[in-house]
Amino acid sequence: MDADSTDHANGELAPALEHRLIEQERTLLFERPHAGARKPYERDKPPPHVLEDRRILRAIRYIEAHLDRPLSLDRLAARASLSTFHFQRRFQEVMGESPSEYIRRTRLDRAAIHLLIYPESVLSIALSVGYSSHEAFIRAFHRQFALTPTQYRQFARQASIPATAEEHRRATDVQITHLPDLPLLGMRFYGSYARVAEHWRRFAEELQRIDYPLENARAIGAVTDNPEITPNDLVRYDCAVVDLGLPIGNAPLSRMTLPAGRYACLQHQAPYSQVFAAYRTLAVAWPERSGERFVPLGGYELYRQPPWSSEDDMQYLDIALGLEG
Repeated sequence: MDADSTDHANGELAPALEHRLIEQERTLLFERPHAGARKPYERDKPPPHVLEDRRILRAIRYIEAHLDRPLSLDRLAARASLSTFHFQRRFQEVMGESPSEYIRRTRLDRAAIHLLIYPESVLSIALSVGYSSHEAFIRAFHRQFALTPTQYRQFARQASIPATAEEHRRATDVQITHLPDLPLLGMRFYGSYARVAEHWRRFAEELQRIDYPLENARAIGAVTDNPEITPNDLVRYDCAVVDLGLPIGNAPLSRMTLPAGRYACLQHQAPYSQVFAAYRTLAVAWPERSGERFVPLGGYELYRQPPWSSEDDMQYLDIALGLEG
């Protein structure tokens, strides 16, 4: 970083760069994502804040776990215990888009994360997100992002927020740990990361209805989308706790698993609104130092204190991103 952007004597950001980062972080929370699609964001309606239809939730969990494989409407309808006709109609009503549109959009958002982070060929990325041909992937990607994949890779790497000198220094705090399979009870939310505190309060209300013990509960947030790429209305966030096996009745909850594996972890003890700096340290600065590669399937926020009990936006958590190998 040159002398125009950083004060080398004290490691602080120069005012111009600091202002840019503030504006970009505001954009991440409230505006159009600056590394997202270059075409107007148009939908009849956004997904619901809380996905309460358990039939559609089952189908979406299956879709998101199998984006690298063919996904037939018949199989998804069976997961939802609906006929194919009624499944398509109900999915459109609930989600504001058809099943095929949801599959295509989430596949291409995952591909965009691959293009931003890794140097793999476009064909390799296409195959990893369920496309069987290079040509079909390029056409679909261009329809969603208004750029070809290679154009997007160049654009996104210039548009994404850089790690600061302080974030590079914090990279020495990253720890690698092995996490076991952990059964979770979760609830799916859609909306800006600015609403995460609201998500947790709504989730706690639902847990109380099934008599889940909130005191000393081990809370885990599952993060799927990069807000530099995905529009805020479409950002997915799962609030979860360790599954104690309680009956859930008709509650809009589902059983999930935090998969076993190697994770890079970084502690965050600050307002949640500052969490993007921790993610940059972990996802941008640390790989340059370590040479490690992430599994680009999202990450987890392992809360050390119940997030619904915070009164001043302070949160104490560990961010965990899965590693290859």
